[in-house]
Amino acid sequence: MRIKKLDIFVLKSFGFMFVGTFFICLFIFMMQFTWRYLDELIGKGLTMDVLAQFFWHMGITLIPTSLPLAILLASLITFGNLGEDLELLAMKAAGVPLIRIMRPILMVVVLMTGVSFYFQNVTGPHAQISLRTLLISMKQAQPAVEIPEGVFYNDLPNINLFVERKNAETGMLYNVIIYKTDQGFDRAQIVLADSGRMEVSADKMHLTLDLWQGALFENLQQENFSALNTGNAPYDREVFGYKRFLIDFDSNFALMDQNMLRDMPQAKSMAEINTSLDSMSLALDSMGLRLHQEARLRYYTPQAMPEREAKTLAKTTPLPYDSLLAAASPNALRSAEQTALQNIRSAMMDLEWKATPADQTEKLYRGHQVEWHQKITLSLACLLFFFVGAPLGAIIRKGGLGMPAVVSVAIFIAYYIINISGMKMARDGNWGMVYGMWISSAVLLPFGIFLTYKANKDSMVFNSELYLRLFRQVLGLRSRRHIDRKEVIIEDPDYDAMVTALD
Repeated sequence: MRIKKLDIFVLKSFGFMFVGTFFICLFIFMMQFTWRYLDELIGKGLTMDVLAQFFWHMGITLIPTSLPLAILLASLITFGNLGEDLELLAMKAAGVPLIRIMRPILMVVVLMTGVSFYFQNVTGPHAQISLRTLLISMKQAQPAVEIPEGVFYNDLPNINLFVERKNAETGMLYNVIIYKTDQGFDRAQIVLADSGRMEVSADKMHLTLDLWQGALFENLQQENFSALNTGNAPYDREVFGYKRFLIDFDSNFALMDQNMLRDMPQAKSMAEINTSLDSMSLALDSMGLRLHQEARLRYYTPQAMPEREAKTLAKTTPLPYDSLLAAASPNALRSAEQTALQNIRSAMMDLEWKATPADQTEKLYRGHQVEWHQKITLSLACLLFFFVGAPLGAIIRKGGLGMPAVVSVAIFIAYYIINISGMKMARDGNWGMVYGMWISSAVLLPFGIFLTYKANKDSMVFNSELYLRLFRQVLGLRSRRHIDRKEVIIEDPDYDAMVTALD
């Protein structure tokens, strides 16, 4: 277990590569996450400190997702470079097996697995709460006032504003039309002005709109709609040289209370998830028992009744249904069928409505289970990806960001699709929780064992002739021999003539 120069050499080769690939993967995931919410966050006038908090918490939450891909890519490039430069061949020629070469990196990867679990179980929940709080607060924030030219701007509360032309340097607005509905649609006001200027108040709670040389029109008869349609409704007209409007507009960024998101599964550690699962399991049992008792009392059958009531019902004389059906008229039968169908539909709607709280609690229960398993599977993926990337790089023997990057992305995409599909099926209750959450690891594990075994034995994995020969042996196919006819003339050698020819 003593650290040797070979271990230091391999660790240096892997360390520099891992740092680079980790930040590249983290940057890609952060950009993908930002693009999802870009349309909802743009134009809100957010300050730099708010944006810095947003990207900081986002980066912390995406570290566990970036680590597996970074380890896969770094190990694949590292061993690909060693194989391409014949350094891996020299180590094997000196009697060092591949498992011994992988050992120092394996210890680092085990440490990274623990770091991934720590971020998901300790640091991640706090970052998730802060990130979700920022996202919701950003969505609820008022947009920054950026009035366009030539179109109606309706992001102000109860006001539609039209500006024909504006001066960006002075902030002046020209040929302004305002449609105000702050007093209701029946008392809407129309304001026309030659010019104006809009500013935010010092407390950032209001907008002041100063107008010059204009007129204000307001309808006087609120309920005379016929007069409005004919254009004969009386209205009030006010001509002004200067007029100021005060508009309620909260442009301050207000952060919502983080305690509102404490019940989110992503905001809990494994111990907190176990406590929540116990509470929800008890609540589900209580709701199920209560719903069962209510359904038995209202929609009872002899099988669901208590034993004493069932015996009492069994002693009663059964109704002659055949005789009743034969004696009933078609209209009476049709009416009875409609009544029975209506009663059944009413009972189904009643049961579905009563089962809604239980369904929501069960969905939340499965969400907590998914998060509990994901903390383990996502951490274990770091170790599994190493046993895929390292032997694969030793087999391919191609370094750089070309072929290894393509192979790494392809493997990660396949793993991601299987993981997301299994997670969704488990969360919806279509698959078992263990099966849905661990199917991606179950697929990755034998693949890593196979590649590690083949690379350690220097077996040919990507040799097409090998698989073609095996395929022919399985199917019992024989290869055809192509023999060309040749004519060979044999004569007795004349050695004396040959010696003369040689001279």
